[in-house]
Amino acid sequence: MSQPHATFVGMRIRQSNLKTFGDCARQMYYSDVLGLEGQKNGSLTVLGSVWHFAMEVYESYGRNLPLAETTFNYYWDNPEGLGLHIDFYHQRTTHEGLRKRGLAMLEQYHNLMPWKTGQHVGSEIHFIVPVGSHELEGTIDKLWARGGKNATLEVVDFKTAAKVPEKLQYNLQFTAYAYATTTKEFWVNVPGFEDGHERFGTYKRQGWWWHARNAKKYNAGYRTEKDYKRLLLAIDSMAECIEKDVYPLTIEGSACAYCPYEESVCGTEVTL
Repeated sequence: MSQPHATFVGMRIRQSNLKTFGDCARQMYYSDVLGLEGQKNGSLTVLGSVWHFAMEVYESYGRNLPLAETTFNYYWDNPEGLGLHIDFYHQRTTHEGLRKRGLAMLEQYHNLMPWKTGQHVGSEIHFIVPVGSHELEGTIDKLWARGGKNATLEVVDFKTAAKVPEKLQYNLQFTAYAYATTTKEFWVNVPGFEDGHERFGTYKRQGWWWHARNAKKYNAGYRTEKDYKRLLLAIDSMAECIEKDVYPLTIEGSACAYCPYEESVCGTEVTL
């Protein structure tokens, strides 16, 4: 992320940075502005990354489950191949136990895949698109199109965590994904769908949270122009904080229990 500028002219913001900013602006300051090292990589975090990569292989090679399983096994044992490493195992987890969990999630997805009709547009689609005076960067796990009377372009986000967040219809992450698909710049690098801006121009945009642990999907709702304006407001607010070097701590502390900087740095820079 860009450092604060004397004259603000816009910046590139990742949707993941925007999520961190929403959790706690101070956390984003430590991670994305100062670039401080946070907590070490836990086994569950690495499990999610390896599983996502195996899912990309699964989708890219015609829903090939054996290939996805082989891919998962290899990178679970050799995570450095994906630039990852496991520093510690979470309580009540083991390497082999998490291997079984990862393989089970792949098999459940394959057996209970809910997308029986429609068209697979792409997986792990990276994008950089304009939004207001800024650029928005991110990656969509899966994009699925359904034609017909209620034509819909579905954004699917794979999650390996145990908890499903409430009020998904207000989730800015899905809004960012949906918004990206409405821009011409998004479709340039989607093989076979370079004309997607025109082809899917009238399609409704909908988000789905795929819970890999229990093989269910949760409706994140449709996104409209009002949601995109709210997204821009959030990005402008985040950019203004960076410009003015102001990063408020989340007062109610809801993000503190999961913050990698809660013990190491938060508060230590304050003089009483």
